[in-house]
Amino acid sequence: MIKLHSFYFRLSYCFFSTFLVTGVSQAQTALDDFENISLEELAKPPAEDWLMWRRTANHWGYSPLNQINKNNVSSLRLAWAWTMEPGLQETTPLVRNGVMFLPQACDFIEAVDARDGTLLWEYRREQVDHIASLSCANRNATLYKDQLIITTRDAYLVSLSALTGEVTWERQIGDWTIGQHYSGGPQVLDGKIIAGMSGCYYINTGCWITAHDPDTGEEIWRTNTVPKIGEPGGETWGDVPNEERRGGSAWMPASYDSDLDLIYQGIAVPIPWGSIQRDTRGGDVLYTNSTIAMNADTGEIEWYFQHIPGGNWDQDHPFERIVVETEVTPKADQVSWINPNILSAERRKVVTGIPGKPGIIWTMDAATGEFLWAKETNYQNVIVDVDIENQKGITNPEIDITEIRQRKLVCPTTTGGINWNSVGYSPQTNALYAPTNNTCMDYYLNPVNPTVGGYHSSAVSLKIPVPEGDGQIGIFTAVDVATGEALWTYQQRAAITGSVLTTGGGLAFVTDDARRFRAFDVDTGEILWEQILNSSAGGFPTTFSVDDIQYLAIAAGGGVNHRTLTPEIRQRSGGNMLFVFRLP
Repeated sequence: MIKLHSFYFRLSYCFFSTFLVTGVSQAQTALDDFENISLEELAKPPAEDWLMWRRTANHWGYSPLNQINKNNVSSLRLAWAWTMEPGLQETTPLVRNGVMFLPQACDFIEAVDARDGTLLWEYRREQVDHIASLSCANRNATLYKDQLIITTRDAYLVSLSALTGEVTWERQIGDWTIGQHYSGGPQVLDGKIIAGMSGCYYINTGCWITAHDPDTGEEIWRTNTVPKIGEPGGETWGDVPNEERRGGSAWMPASYDSDLDLIYQGIAVPIPWGSIQRDTRGGDVLYTNSTIAMNADTGEIEWYFQHIPGGNWDQDHPFERIVVETEVTPKADQVSWINPNILSAERRKVVTGIPGKPGIIWTMDAATGEFLWAKETNYQNVIVDVDIENQKGITNPEIDITEIRQRKLVCPTTTGGINWNSVGYSPQTNALYAPTNNTCMDYYLNPVNPTVGGYHSSAVSLKIPVPEGDGQIGIFTAVDVATGEALWTYQQRAAITGSVLTTGGGLAFVTDDARRFRAFDVDTGEILWEQILNSSAGGFPTTFSVDDIQYLAIAAGGGVNHRTLTPEIRQRSGGNMLFVFRLP
């Protein structure tokens, strides 16, 4: 049994870390109940636990728990709350055997009793003077065996003891002094830690995806997201030298399908943003703004689909890729683009979801990357067609930028129709639940600053409305994965900026810019419950069960917002707080 002492500090062998352990008898009980996590449990997690970012490697964001359901969700009430670290708040609460793990801004980690928030231990990493303004975002960790595995602001991969917060090993993967950092955290897929480097938007070059031994952190393979000269796809950058091939951040975690043994990763924009700044006009600049499918054993890219070739408008495509087995029967009158060669009622495993800011649902064959169908969920004017044969989107020539400071109306804004807040999927309805927004901007490119970025500017205000818009910004849409049909759509003035959680209780939970945390009926779109939080929510909601009681957790504070477009919706900044709800 682990002995806990009240509020004592102990210096780790790691130079950069300290941890604090505190406890009472209940805290001891919570830690005593902790059981090591197997690969089999990661593949099929117990219903009561939430062990990785979107709970499962297919990124559904779905829990089978149904104690909280359509019939009783209106009685949901606050169980407990916890004040969190100030700073960029984008966390995912993880839970194992009644212990909750909270990764927070700037690599501050806490373990608490999931029943009432009693502190069990904490870990705080020594801070560095980082050039990247987004480097403190910490979206997720992952649990495996008796480890809590994190990636850090200073580009390290670190294993902590889930029982004490002590560092068990760490490895430096990138170089924080040139802007590299982790944003989306690690996941254990196919028995390996998979982590994508981000922060490749300053003076450094391209990013990569790596696989590591979970017991030691030793690197197994590495795949560049921006190919160098001589590598496959390297020719799409033209004559740009390797040291100027920048971008390709992997902002979010990868998904995985064990049957195909493929890892799916979304890749962000090239840097600088504009082709005239990079001098790559006409080049696709792979693998930016792409979905890539990698062999889990080797990291080799098996296929890719490029949503925006040669991007100009900071319309990132690095968000989650959802893996679903479904019939593929898109209705031509319900989708924006369709592959005419799809066989009727054909059943396939697909990669779907909204991978990028334009707010388009893309659906590709998970084994080959073949384009199947795509559907717009909000107004956008960036993508106008699909090159099915060459597996890439076709962009709007009317918004091409040929000169520095040439202004174009681009929709959505750089904040996106959607940003890193996640779509949810429910196997009960075979539908995606998409939180998107109608926005536009006056966009232009700046002269290149070779050291610190700032390559574009955009004006976003009430004077730049969505064409034929009605002032309703937030959109929450349920879309059938088989047909592309919108089952229902909910619209409102406030932007819908939270991530979606779906449950076995027939519910879809999401938050908005007006601090509302709501439960929707997955079948009808009816709002069944809402709670006003202290702030809009930047965190990913999760649900779990302890002692046969289901809880619902959401971390408020920070997050994406569109309040420039809705100045009547006001709130103070900050206010990082974890809220946990249960039935009476």
